[in-house]
Amino acid sequence: MKGIEKPAPSLRPLPENGWREALERSSALLRREGFTVSWVVSSPPGNGKRPPDLLVANGSRVIRVIVLLDGEIDAPETRERIRAAYRQGETRVYVRWPLSWRVLSNLARWGLQGVAVSGW
Repeated sequence: MKGIEKPAPSLRPLPENGWREALERSSALLRREGFTVSWVVSSPPGNGKRPPDLLVANGSRVIRVIVLLDGEIDAPETRERIRAAYRQGETRVYVRWPLSWRVLSNLARWGLQGVAVSGW
Protein backbone atom coordinates (compact mmCIF):
# COMPACT_ATOMS: atom_id res chain seq x y z
CA MET A 1 0.00 0.00 0.00
CA LYS A 2 1.28 3.45 -0.95
CA GLY A 3 1.70 6.11 1.73
CA ILE A 4 -0.14 9.37 1.55
CA GLU A 5 2.06 12.22 0.38
CA LYS A 6 1.93 15.29 2.55
CA PRO A 7 2.24 18.64 0.82
CA ALA A 8 5.40 20.60 1.53
CA PRO A 9 4.89 23.31 4.13
CA SER A 10 4.11 26.63 2.48
CA LEU A 11 5.36 30.04 3.51
CA ARG A 12 1.82 31.15 4.16
CA PRO A 13 -0.44 29.37 6.68
CA LEU A 14 -3.40 27.59 5.15
CA PRO A 15 -6.83 29.25 5.28
CA GLU A 16 -8.01 26.41 7.51
CA ASN A 17 -5.58 27.68 10.14
CA GLY A 18 -7.28 31.06 10.33
CA TRP A 19 -5.12 33.05 7.94
CA ARG A 20 -7.97 33.92 5.57
CA GLU A 21 -10.22 34.92 8.46
CA ALA A 22 -7.47 37.14 9.86
CA LEU A 23 -7.05 38.83 6.47
CA GLU A 24 -10.78 39.39 6.10
CA ARG A 25 -11.12 40.87 9.59
CA SER A 26 -8.14 43.15 9.06
CA SER A 27 -9.49 44.24 5.67
CA ALA A 28 -12.88 45.04 7.18
CA LEU A 29 -11.30 47.22 9.87
CA LEU A 30 -9.26 49.09 7.28
CA ARG A 31 -12.29 49.66 5.04
CA ARG A 32 -14.14 51.13 8.03
CA GLU A 33 -11.27 53.62 8.34
CA GLY A 34 -11.87 54.65 4.73
CA PHE A 35 -9.00 52.79 3.07
CA THR A 36 -9.14 50.99 -0.25
CA VAL A 37 -7.78 47.49 0.37
CA SER A 38 -5.79 45.45 -2.14
CA TRP A 39 -4.54 41.92 -1.53
CA VAL A 40 -0.92 41.45 -2.52
CA VAL A 41 -0.72 38.58 -4.97
CA SER A 42 2.81 37.54 -5.76
CA SER A 43 5.07 34.57 -5.58
CA PRO A 44 7.76 34.65 -2.93
CA PRO A 45 10.90 36.34 -4.20
CA GLY A 46 14.08 34.34 -4.60
CA ASN A 47 15.38 35.48 -1.22
CA GLY A 48 12.45 33.79 0.55
CA LYS A 49 11.04 37.01 2.05
CA ARG A 50 7.29 37.40 1.93
CA PRO A 51 5.83 40.72 0.85
CA PRO A 52 3.14 42.46 2.94
CA ASP A 53 -0.25 40.73 2.88
CA LEU A 54 -2.26 43.84 2.00
CA LEU A 55 -1.66 47.27 0.51
CA VAL A 56 -4.15 49.92 1.56
CA ALA A 57 -4.56 53.44 0.28
CA ASN A 58 -6.49 56.56 1.12
CA GLY A 59 -5.68 59.29 -1.35
CA SER A 60 -1.90 59.46 -1.65
CA ARG A 61 -1.33 57.63 1.64
CA VAL A 62 -0.25 54.00 1.14
CA ILE A 63 0.25 51.54 4.01
CA ARG A 64 1.81 48.09 3.86
CA VAL A 65 -0.14 45.70 6.09
CA ILE A 66 1.20 42.50 7.59
CA VAL A 67 -1.31 40.12 9.17
CA LEU A 68 0.13 37.72 11.73
CA LEU A 69 -1.24 34.56 13.24
CA ASP A 70 -0.31 33.62 16.79
CA GLY A 71 2.58 31.35 15.83
CA GLU A 72 4.22 33.98 13.61
CA ILE A 73 4.60 36.70 16.24
CA ASP A 74 8.01 35.63 17.57
CA ALA A 75 9.41 34.13 14.36
CA PRO A 76 12.72 35.53 13.08
CA GLU A 77 11.17 35.79 9.58
CA THR A 78 8.53 38.13 11.01
CA ARG A 79 11.16 40.63 12.17
CA GLU A 80 12.76 40.70 8.71
CA ARG A 81 9.40 40.91 7.00
CA ILE A 82 8.28 43.89 9.11
CA ARG A 83 11.69 45.57 8.73
CA ALA A 84 11.57 45.22 4.92
CA ALA A 85 8.04 46.66 4.73
CA TYR A 86 8.93 49.50 7.11
CA ARG A 87 11.90 50.51 4.92
CA GLN A 88 9.45 50.97 2.03
CA GLY A 89 7.10 53.24 3.97
CA GLU A 90 4.28 53.29 6.48
CA THR A 91 3.60 49.83 7.88
CA ARG A 92 0.87 48.42 10.09
CA VAL A 93 0.74 44.98 11.72
CA TYR A 94 -2.56 43.25 12.48
CA VAL A 95 -2.76 40.50 15.07
CA ARG A 96 -5.38 38.95 17.34
CA TRP A 97 -6.16 41.67 19.91
CA PRO A 98 -4.99 39.80 23.06
CA LEU A 99 -1.52 39.41 21.51
CA SER A 100 -1.00 42.98 20.32
CA TRP A 101 1.06 43.74 23.46
CA ARG A 102 3.50 40.98 22.49
CA VAL A 103 3.97 42.42 19.01
CA LEU A 104 4.55 45.90 20.49
CA SER A 105 7.15 44.42 22.84
CA ASN A 106 8.89 42.63 19.96
CA LEU A 107 8.93 45.79 17.82
CA ALA A 108 10.57 47.74 20.66
CA ARG A 109 13.13 44.97 21.20
CA TRP A 110 13.86 44.82 17.45
CA GLY A 111 14.30 48.60 17.24
CA LEU A 112 11.33 49.11 14.92
CA GLN A 113 9.64 52.12 16.49
CA GLY A 114 6.98 53.72 14.33
CA VAL A 115 5.24 50.53 13.18
CA ALA A 116 1.56 50.63 14.14
CA VAL A 117 -0.07 47.55 15.69
CA SER A 118 -3.81 46.95 15.54
CA GLY A 119 -5.89 44.11 16.92
CA TRP A 120 -8.71 42.28 15.23
